[in-house]
Order: sequence, then structure tokens, then C-alpha cells
Amino acid sequence: MCGIAGFNWNDKELVKKMGNSLIHRGPDQEGYYSDHAISLGHRRLSIIDLSEKGKQPMTTSEEDLVMVFNGEIYNFQELREELKEFNFQSESDTEVILYAYKKWGMDCFNKFNGMWALCIYDKKKNELILCRDRLGKKPLFYYWDKKKFIFASELKAILLHDIKKDINKGAVDFHLSMGFIPSPQSIYKNISKVMPRECLVFNLKTKKIMKKIYYHLPEYNPQYDKKKLIDEGSFLLNDATRLRLIADVPVGAFLSGGLDSSSVVATMSKFVDLKKLHTFSIGFEGSYDETKYVNIVKKKFKTRHHHKYFTEKDFIKLLNKISYFYDEPFGDFSNFPTYDVSRLAREHVTVVLSGDGGDEVFGGYPTHQIAAQFSVIKEIPKSVRKFFYSILPKKNDMSFFGRLSEALRMSFIPDSQFYSEVGSAFVYKPKVFKDWSKEKMEEVLKISKGNFTEAMIKYDLFYNTLADNFLVKVDRASMANSLEVRSPFLDYRFIDFSARIPVKWKCNIFKTKILMRDLIKGLVPKAIVFRGKQGFTPPIVEWTKKKSIKNKINVALEELYKHCILDENWYSFYKKINDSESRIHQNYKIRLLLLFKWYELWVLKNESR
Repeated sequence: MCGIAGFNWNDKELVKKMGNSLIHRGPDQEGYYSDHAISLGHRRLSIIDLSEKGKQPMTTSEEDLVMVFNGEIYNFQELREELKEFNFQSESDTEVILYAYKKWGMDCFNKFNGMWALCIYDKKKNELILCRDRLGKKPLFYYWDKKKFIFASELKAILLHDIKKDINKGAVDFHLSMGFIPSPQSIYKNISKVMPRECLVFNLKTKKIMKKIYYHLPEYNPQYDKKKLIDEGSFLLNDATRLRLIADVPVGAFLSGGLDSSSVVATMSKFVDLKKLHTFSIGFEGSYDETKYVNIVKKKFKTRHHHKYFTEKDFIKLLNKISYFYDEPFGDFSNFPTYDVSRLAREHVTVVLSGDGGDEVFGGYPTHQIAAQFSVIKEIPKSVRKFFYSILPKKNDMSFFGRLSEALRMSFIPDSQFYSEVGSAFVYKPKVFKDWSKEKMEEVLKISKGNFTEAMIKYDLFYNTLADNFLVKVDRASMANSLEVRSPFLDYRFIDFSARIPVKWKCNIFKTKILMRDLIKGLVPKAIVFRGKQGFTPPIVEWTKKKSIKNKINVALEELYKHCILDENWYSFYKKINDSESRIHQNYKIRLLLLFKWYELWVLKNESR
């Protein structure tokens, strides 16, 4: 993993400053390139080919292409066989990308199996080509004001420039509604994200941008031979894990005690000696703790396990540090323990494998079960549903009758408006979020051929839980500690495979991950195979009920309103839920607190300098 940066003029000192701001992403090496037209910077975390030959920026032997690259191409050795006509100078995947682009142009990106954010300087075409992987595992931001074009792995590097830094109020709405800011938006009006599966071409002469989507979401095309699907899924898990073990540095694994991470560790046992494998986990207080399940897996596989507990004190201590490394508001508070477990892992290894993606591929979230339940509810005659809805007390709260009334109300809502409307009896949902959610649901309903449950799974995979949410969480938390995280379930072949699994073998009203549980039977202990879903979530919701954190939230509300970051609608909503202790409202309060910590660090402190 690495950090990359650059812009469309020559300034060696400035590009070096950008590189230094990304040192946590690449502490092993730095490199810079500049000519009359551009400046490029790179910070390297050495994983493959640790020699100087793997140094970036890297050029072809003809010096017609220059590249900075963050990520890993797992199938680079196979691609190298297809590029035998070129004279390779290193053993790195970086050089394979350069010559793949030279041979196939932008078609090369569909040949890559991996995660990446990169910039190729094509001197002959006078172009910069920026590209992100299919799911957006690696970040890439850019600023463009018709003259200046600036890009970097993280916002903090772009903010070093003398540019407009106006706050994007729509992004604030998204953060408070969802806990993250979806691509291509960022918290700043004039800074955008390159989209997942997108190539962005900047012409250095005309200063115009062209965008191209190189990978299209697979349509739902169920195959009903269950044995073939299990065999294919087993092969993919084995091969995706094998590829992600290729490294010239020590490799370990995150082990939460859940189905996904346990399956990855079990699969690793086919390729490595588990007695030498370092695994890592975090424990929490009370019912949030999964340590007993971690112990079951640890006992079976006898790994070198490292465990620590994450406490309320750790949360308070990390507030400012998390705001620095995320450098735009981010509301998934499991990033705190993710940071801590990454710090623990980095003491022993440079790379870890994780179970991220299993829920999205195989249908493992409670929302997927809810979708299946709604599909059943909608089969009840409309007149019957209307009758029960009319006699129920209308309570806009999280009581039993409140939730039942909301479920019946939602049964009359079009499928495309599910996410934009669900829970709107309890929380404020701004128009910008509703419009975005409806547009994305319409897109996934189309490729899901109208199957509501399948559409919900795809919505989570491409727009809700992964790209700008969980993948951001893991990237920033791990790279803050110079740790690379690899996820076998996020191999693009699993995404295509998911489209062929009949939804009835993903989840129903009673079960989730039906096919996956069949696939990994015998690999992991039964207690893990048949346990229910438990998120990697600290008891921060409980901590917010304490006076010390409550006071911080109240200060955040008043300060953000005073500085016009919150509008009247948000302010009224937060005043209304001030005394509520429901989980959903506590989540909103945490997002508010994290928004303020970001604002305090990145706006107020900068204004006072």
C-alpha cells in the first residue's frame, strides 16, 4: 500500500509536502517526478519486490509512461506471462500495470484482479489517467477549477494547496443520514472522489476531463445447480485467499469470531502453517463482546493469537486522532476499534487478510432478511394491510406498536423508495439523501430484474455498506498504522459469482448466508457456522448515555448550528431526540459528535492560524 499525489504544474517542493502528509500510508520510501507539465509524488509501503527496482514513480524503458500507484494487483504474475514482449526491470506488480496499459490501453483495468488507485502520465497523449478499482477499495480525490488539477490518496494532501475549501452542505446531510459521504462527493464543494470502477482522463493541454466506467454491475442471473455453485464458491475462496497471501513481508489475519473472518483463517490453513500465523482481535464490554467465539476458532486452528479490549477511555483518547486520519466526517464508529486492532497487528505483520465482503456477497445482513420479510408482507392483500394499519395506534417512536405501524406503512411504498423512506417516522431524512437513495435503488432493481431482496443485497454491495463506508473505514484505520488489509471475499470474481446465486440461497425470512454456510461446513466449528450475525460494534451507544459524552454531543449541536453547518431541520431534529435513548437516535448523536470533531480539527483550527 502507498500514498500518491500530483498536480498539473512543476513544483518539486509542494509535491514533496503532499507526499510527507501521506507518510503513514508509505513509511518505507519516497519518490518524486516532475517535468514542465506535471509533478508526481509517491510514499511507499513495501510489500512486493522490496528492492529499489520497485520504487515509484515508475517509468517504462522508453520513458513515455510514468505512474504512481497505490494498491496490489494479485494476478500480476499471470499477466506478466501475457506481456513477455516487454523487458521487465523489476519483480513488482507496478511495472506490470505500466506495460499492461501500454499494450491494452484502458482495457487493461478489466484484466486486473486487485485493489488500486493510480495515475498514469501518458506523455504521447499528454494525458493523466486516474483510475480506481471496481469496488473502490483504495481512495482517490481530485480538485479541478478549470486551471488547476490536483489529486491525492487523501484530502489532507490536497488541502495543502491554496484553493477554495467551501463546505459541501449536501455532504453534511449524507454524513448525518448515512454515516458516510458517497462518491463522487466529498465534504468540500470543489473536491471530488474518483468513482469506483471509473477511469478519469485529464487532458493537460485542453484542461478538460473525460470519465469512463470500465466495469458494469453484473445482472442477476441465477443458476440453480446448488452443487456446482458450492464447488465454484469453494474454488473462489481458495484461489482468492491464495492470491492474497503473495507478499515479501509477514502476513496475518483479523479474526473476529464471525463466520467470514473464521472462513478466511480456515482457508489460509491450506496454504500456510497456522502455528506460525498471527491473528488479531478486539473485545468489548458485555453483550457486545465476541471473545468467546474468537476463542473457539483460536482453539481449533492454534494460531498465534493477539487480543485486546477496547474501552470507553480508548474511544475518548482516539477522537482527535481518528478525525485527523479520516479528514472528512465519517460516522461508522467501528472505525475506532478497527484502528486499534490495526495498531495491534502492525506490531507483528505488515499485511492482514480480513473477512470483509462476505455479508454483501452472500446476503448476511439483517436488512436482507427484512427485505425478504417485506416481500412476504406485500403478498398479503392490500385491503387486509390497510385495515390493520388503520386500527394501529400511530406512534412515531421505537415502541413495538411504533415499529409495527412503520412496517405496515412501508408495505405501501414503492420498492425504489425503501431506503429513502424506511424509518422516516423516527428520523429526519433530507431531500438530497432521499433522491440519491431512490436513484440507486432504481438502478439495482433493474439489474436484479425486480427482485426486491436481491436489489437490497446489491444496494449494500455497491452503494450502502461497502464503497464509501466499510472500505473507507478499513483503509484509513489500517493505513494510519501502515498496515495493508486484503479481503478474499472482495475478489471481483466473487461479485460476479454473487449475481448467479439464487436469492433463496442467500437469505430468507428465517436465515442468512444459506449457501455460504453449506460451502464452509466442516471448515470451521459448528458454533461459528450456525451463529447469528453480530456486527463489529463497540458499546459506544451505551457510552453516549453517560453525562460526559452527552455534554460533548450538546456542545457539538450548538456549535455546529452557530457556525451554520446544521440547518434548521437538523437542529430541530436533534433537539427533539435529545432525551431519547433508542439505538437509532444514539447513532445519529454519535454522527453529530464526529462531525463536530472533524469541524473543530479541520476548519476551526485552520481558521485560527
